[in-house]
Amino acid sequence: MFEYFSFFLKDLSFSFVILTVGFILGWVIYNNLVLRDVSLKDALFNKDNFAAWIEFIGAFVFPVLYLSSHAIKGAASDNVFVDLAVCIGYTVFYVVILTILRLLSKSIVSLINAEDGHGKVCLNKEICEQKNIGAALFSVTLSVIFVSIIKYIDFIDIIEGIGASILIKVLLFILFVLVAMVCYSMVLRRKTTLFKEIFIDNNAAAGIGLLGFVFAVQTIITGIIDAYTTDFDLITVALVIAVCLVIYGILSVLFKKIFTAIVKVDVWNEIYEQNNVGAAMGQAALYVGIAMIIVNFIM
Repeated sequence: MFEYFSFFLKDLSFSFVILTVGFILGWVIYNNLVLRDVSLKDALFNKDNFAAWIEFIGAFVFPVLYLSSHAIKGAASDNVFVDLAVCIGYTVFYVVILTILRLLSKSIVSLINAEDGHGKVCLNKEICEQKNIGAALFSVTLSVIFVSIIKYIDFIDIIEGIGASILIKVLLFILFVLVAMVCYSMVLRRKTTLFKEIFIDNNAAAGIGLLGFVFAVQTIITGIIDAYTTDFDLITVALVIAVCLVIYGILSVLFKKIFTAIVKVDVWNEIYEQNNVGAAMGQAALYVGIAMIIVNFIM
């Protein structure tokens, strides 16, 4: 019994150190580099900015803690101190990559060169100064994508010479996410644009819908890639992902049409015209539910 308790205590202490290092490092970089042009502390506590809290929790706390916990899997030695050093190395690496990608997302939004009533659109200012919940959810959506990419990167495997396999998985994930996002945007362009809804109209419902869609898509893609890890064939995996995403799209449209016929309500109008957050949450739940069914079927 004492041995089990001792093992549990050591394991808990080990995990606590890794998570603490990841959180502190993430906070320092996030507050002083990613959000250097705004005051995060002021937005969170003085202005009681709900959008800033969504960004802080969804784009910082959860991703950093998840990646830190994922780094614990990097343990590769019987020596606890070697394991600790390896896991801290993974944590630092993951946090740095997440920071670079987050800075990249800010630059992409700035390059669009659009303007609203407050001037040129800036991701950080939209969230921390204008309290744009839609922009915060957009940032969280990007973080979901970034985390899914980063978790495939393993520098020990790269050193051991299997970096090509990692690169293929990452590129495959990015390709299908981009294709799904383009299809999503094309559907919206019949009446509006995603950028306008989120950054110009400050539509929180549009942000929720986007987050639900992307989370569902990444669930399908990562689920299939993980299912074929031991017997990974690029053509087979790509074909399965493509078929599953098509099925996902068909089922999503079908269920929404059935729901619309039953309740006699235009879901699209509720989300993008009336900014109905509840309707957007229902749509997001539908997306994720269908994705989980597809992934469980594949597994």
